[in-house]
Amino acid sequence: MTTTETPKPEVQPKKRPRHRDWGGALFLVLVGAFGLFLGRLGHLWIGFDIFSQFGMQALLLTIAGLLALPVPKYKGLAAAVFAVLLLMAYGFWPHWVSSKGLNAAAASPGHKILRVASFNTYIYNDHLDEMEKSIKDLNPDVMVMVEFGANKLPLLDRLKTDYPYQFICQTSPPCESVIISKFPISDFNARAFWDGPPYVSASLGPEWNNLTIFGVHTTRFPHSRAQFTQAREFVKAAESVTGSKIVMGDFNSTSFSRINETIAEGLELQRLSYLPSWPASYGFPQLAIDHIFASAGILAASGEVIGDNAGSDHYPISIAVSVPSN
Repeated sequence: MTTTETPKPEVQPKKRPRHRDWGGALFLVLVGAFGLFLGRLGHLWIGFDIFSQFGMQALLLTIAGLLALPVPKYKGLAAAVFAVLLLMAYGFWPHWVSSKGLNAAAASPGHKILRVASFNTYIYNDHLDEMEKSIKDLNPDVMVMVEFGANKLPLLDRLKTDYPYQFICQTSPPCESVIISKFPISDFNARAFWDGPPYVSASLGPEWNNLTIFGVHTTRFPHSRAQFTQAREFVKAAESVTGSKIVMGDFNSTSFSRINETIAEGLELQRLSYLPSWPASYGFPQLAIDHIFASAGILAASGEVIGDNAGSDHYPISIAVSVPSN
């Protein structure tokens, strides 16, 4: 009698575990890195500067992709989750640093503290009660407001007690800018219809070593060429003003942009602002396009904060600076 042996099943060699979904994470890394590269090309051709406006988002996407690479499985999904979390964290950041309220500021020896603020109030915004509260909560010594249309003129009367010194350029668009101050201001100037950006300026006088405050509002991207022209023309106009300067307003350009570099380097200013301030509509701003620049002798005396947007699509920004005294 013959016994037939049952063949043993072949033992398949164990497969080494492989990382899955490299493509999704690598794609995010490449997209972010390529965005950063395109933004830097704005130094060769200004048309590429539009990509620099989203330099922070490109950087965060790159970081999200890199964080996902070591994840054993589902790298693409992990990269997407990291990207969302990083972008949300960036939008939450200005609220977190501002949550403790205004920081105490100490002057350097031979300096005095001056709190300054900039606010694009949004041309169609008529929430005067909210704007008044936002300004009083920030309590700046000097404030620049742009997109300050005729509908907001009653606000100046409400602020007259706290800010008796006011200068407004109420020419029809595109000027509509205001400087309000607790201290006397003089040597007013405003320009609206010219090759540079609309701006207002005023001097704080001998008490502050004739410090000049500028409020600027450049055109918006994607008009990079027009922005670049405005930046260069503004440098030409402002460099003729002697003494220290604080230049603030809505520049419609981020810290990655050639526009900001042109103004800072042309006037030998340092940028004191870094918080994203737009868009304010959903509470998670993504673009730092409102800025405060100051001459080299003027030092940051506190951290930057944002205030209540009060119906605007921008958050107001504020910082205390230490200004050389007489």
